[in-house]
Amino acid sequence: MKRLGICFGLGLALLAAGCVSENIEDTGSEELIKQLEEHEHVRGALNPFPLVTDPAYLTVSEVDNIREDAMVFICKVGEDVRIFPRSDMYVEVVNTELDGIPVAITYCPITRSGIAWNRLLGADTLLLTASGYLYKENLMPLDVHSGHIWSQMLMRRFTGDVGTGETFSFREMNTFPLIETSWLTVKDHFPDALVFRNAPGMKSAKDTPTDQQLGIIGKDEVQTFSPDLFPDEITLHKSTVQPGGSIVVAGSATYQYILAFRTKYMMEAVEGQFPIIMRDESGTLWNIFGEAVQGDHDGEVLKAPLYYTAADWAWRDLFDQVRHFEP
Repeated sequence: MKRLGICFGLGLALLAAGCVSENIEDTGSEELIKQLEEHEHVRGALNPFPLVTDPAYLTVSEVDNIREDAMVFICKVGEDVRIFPRSDMYVEVVNTELDGIPVAITYCPITRSGIAWNRLLGADTLLLTASGYLYKENLMPLDVHSGHIWSQMLMRRFTGDVGTGETFSFREMNTFPLIETSWLTVKDHFPDALVFRNAPGMKSAKDTPTDQQLGIIGKDEVQTFSPDLFPDEITLHKSTVQPGGSIVVAGSATYQYILAFRTKYMMEAVEGQFPIIMRDESGTLWNIFGEAVQGDHDGEVLKAPLYYTAADWAWRDLFDQVRHFEP
């Protein structure tokens, strides 16, 4: 493989893709790239995907070519609700803004992991694209401003200290909940949402029904939850993942989702009122975004633990300590 510096390699790749590189810095990363390409768990080459910075959206009613059982992601930030069909995520990374906050939706079609990144990192705003590398078959996003390359599922930046075992930095990123569900659920319950559609002529990712698991990432381990734990319309499970204390995990075979919230309240499942899914001991009703929509706690929003969905095997490959939840 060629040992390309970040500036030279990215400049050519983005130019060839018809994209504008915004002052990509010469970071002197040639040695870092060399170490990356020599890492036993990394394959690929520096070959950035097209940079998506101005994505096109349609309303739900304008979309008529998605199967009802196709899986999509819902991301809500503030009052903005956006839908990202898995079949339109061949680009793998979409830079956008939700409620004025810069966000990147990343999707790896191999590990089937979808994550919504807050692109604000300290004083910097990341601009991400797929780098062309895979770490343990998982997407490695590239920040074209700094030249840093990340592991998507680990959400850690590659440092190159292979000899010391410190291959990746500590986790720096913040994320937003990204709910995976079916297009039918979106059509029936979120008609006002905007739907990402990739550029005409771009290939679509395969959207094959698969065994997804939700993983909650704690300090020392990942706890996973499979769809069979959530039969029928709504099921709740309680868990504790450190740091952060008590967590309620909600899922549904009917609406095809699994999600999680931190909460100090005692929750019970609510049927027949979707997207309302829970009621606390005061009678307050809560929806799938963790928002109290009626009752004593009206206006409160539950915080989410760090979680996302991915293929069952990917959790075991990417993380050392994985424990499957048993009721």
